[in-house]
Formats: sequence, C-alpha cells, structure tokens
Amino acid sequence: MKRLLRLAAACLWALTAVPASAELTLPPDVMQHATEGINGVYSLDFDTAQKNIEWVFAHYPDHPFAHFGNAMIAWSRYEYEYELSDDRQRKVFEQILDDSIDGIKRWMKQNPDDPNAYMGIGALYGLRAMFSMRNRSWVTAYFSGRKAIKNLEKSLELDPTYYDAYFGLGIYQYYAGTLPSVIKILAKIVAIKGDPDEGVKQLNLSREKAHFTGDSSKLILIEIQNTRGSKYYDPQKSLEYIRQLRAKYPKNPLMHYVEIICLYETGHYDEVSAQAEQFLKLIGKDPFYKDIYLSRAYTALGTVQMAKGNWQQARELLEKGHAAIQNQEPSRWGVWNELRLGEVYDVLGEREKAVQQYQYVLSFDDKWGFDDAAKALLKTPYTAPAEGDVGPLPPQ
Repeated sequence: MKRLLRLAAACLWALTAVPASAELTLPPDVMQHATEGINGVYSLDFDTAQKNIEWVFAHYPDHPFAHFGNAMIAWSRYEYEYELSDDRQRKVFEQILDDSIDGIKRWMKQNPDDPNAYMGIGALYGLRAMFSMRNRSWVTAYFSGRKAIKNLEKSLELDPTYYDAYFGLGIYQYYAGTLPSVIKILAKIVAIKGDPDEGVKQLNLSREKAHFTGDSSKLILIEIQNTRGSKYYDPQKSLEYIRQLRAKYPKNPLMHYVEIICLYETGHYDEVSAQAEQFLKLIGKDPFYKDIYLSRAYTALGTVQMAKGNWQQARELLEKGHAAIQNQEPSRWGVWNELRLGEVYDVLGEREKAVQQYQYVLSFDDKWGFDDAAKALLKTPYTAPAEGDVGPLPPQ
C-alpha cells in the first residue's frame, strides 16, 4: 500500500499531457490560453487557470484542451488544495472527469484524426485508472488504464513527434514494472507487464523534448530518484530538478516542500530545518501557503530531529503539529504527523502515550493506508533505528 500511494501521486501525468506539435496545428490563441492555464495550475493559482480554460470553452466548444484543463483543475484542487481530505471536492472532481471524457468523445466524432483528442482522453482515462486504484477498484483501474495506453499510443501513431505522449507511457512502463503488489492483484484479471528501464527512458525523453509535460516528467523522475533501494536512486539529481522547478514556479508552496524532501534525502538536515521554518512562517502570510500545510511543516521539522537523534525536540515539534490542526479535517500529512508522534513517544519510553497515538490514527478512515503500520506498532513498540535512519520524510 505504501508504493500504491506513490503510484497515485505519480499518476499526475494525466494532468499535463498536451502535444508539442500543437503549436503547429492549433490557433495561437488556444495555445496561449492553454499555456497560461497550465502555468496557473502549476502555481496553484486556480482562478487564473479556470479563467483561461473558460476562454477556450467559449471560443472552441468541446475542444480537448478545454475539457482536459477543466478536469486538470478539479483534480489539482482535490489533490493539493484539499490534500485529498474533502469528499465534496472529490465528488466535484469525479463529475467533471466523467463530463470531460464525454466532451472529448464528442469532439473525436467530428475530428477522428486529431492527436490532441487521443492525448487528452488518454490522459483522462489514466487519471480515472489512478483514482480507481487508489480506491481499490482493481477492475475499473485496469480497463481504464488499458484505454489510456491505447489512446496515448494512437496519438503517437498519428504524430510520431508527439513527445508529450511519452510521459504517460513512461509512467505506465515504470510503475507497472515496479509495483508487484498491484501486479499480483491485476494478474488475476489479465497479465500485465512493464519495463522500468524503458519507462525511465521515456520519461527522460518527455523531460527533454515535450512542450508541456517536461516539468511533470521532472516531478515524476524526482519521485523515482528518491526511491530508496532503487537502481535509479539519485537524490542529488532530484535536488537539481526541483530547484529548476522552484525557479520557474516560485509561488508554488508544494515545489518548495519537494525541495525540503530532497534536502532531507540528501542529508542536508540543517537546510531542511531552515527551509521548513521558512515554509511554516509563510503559512497565513502568503496566500498560496494555506493552513492545511501546517502538518507538512511540523512533520518536516519533527522528522529531521528524529533523524538527528534529538527525540525530545522531535516530540515538541510533532506535538505542535498535533495541536495546530485540531480544528481541521484530517489530511494525509496530518495523520502521518500523528503516527510519527507515536513513534517518538515509544523511543522516549512513553508507551501508553504511543499506544494512544496509534489508536488515534486508527480512528480515522484509512484513506491513506496507515492502518497496517499503526496496528503493527500497537503490537511491537517502535525503537530508535541505527544511524538515525528513520525512513523517508513523506508518508509511506
């Protein structure tokens, strides 16, 4: 389940798949508004993104870019603005996703050879596959994924220079080849294979040559390169990529936070603390740094102290994280903070408090897959690991 969540995050390839060749075949005004809309999403400026997508709808009804962009905004808000914790926004996203797929199908009837349509609908089927997988709807996930790959391959058949298509195909190849727990379940339905080396190659091709998915490819490669025990493990390169992205999207707090994760993975602990403190100070002062990110800040500050062996300091910081979100809906990072706090109590010999924390984690719906870890810790107390290796910073 740990890596399944990683897959869900990685499958954001479905949000940015627009062809490089579109510059040659589409009216410049469409490309202008599509670019501004996508940059708005990358910057978490959803008002700007929505304004540009609505312009495309008004001037080019049912255009794939318009439907694709609408679904992109809905998903990004659910994933990032609401941290996957708002069921109302989830329902909004699901309805927009269905409507967007139907809208592109209408376009395809009138434009059967448009590679943009195959790219757009392939991306949205990929998004549906990811969402179904997250909800353990394996059959729906498989068939949606198959439709995604079929349409992405069709877009390349129509236009071999359609480098953005390699983004989705690369993610499929990589994750299908490195998620045995998922494959075992899907294998009961149909054989499914992947080639991680080919996937990484395709992602790098998208990174180098794609028009819109180059930045998304960097984000996925960061995820891959931060995976411990992997042959592709290269957190220093991840740090290089995220600094490039932060320079391009300086207002996006999540780019900021990914840099914190990369600094942690490269062992720059003092810089982690400094950046996490800055991140925390911006919450409530910068309009893009929202209260829902408090858990991220305190988890980073607490976890780096755990890694340094400063367990009392870790306790104080994670307890502040616990107190800061009592009036919020639970989020993935919030529950992760609670689990980490239980681990700290265990190391400090406060087993009763640790047990209360693990039971508290179990009191939430298991949206993020923490129940197995909490149940295991109820049976066996957490112990301080050798050499300060407390595991990765993000939830596992």
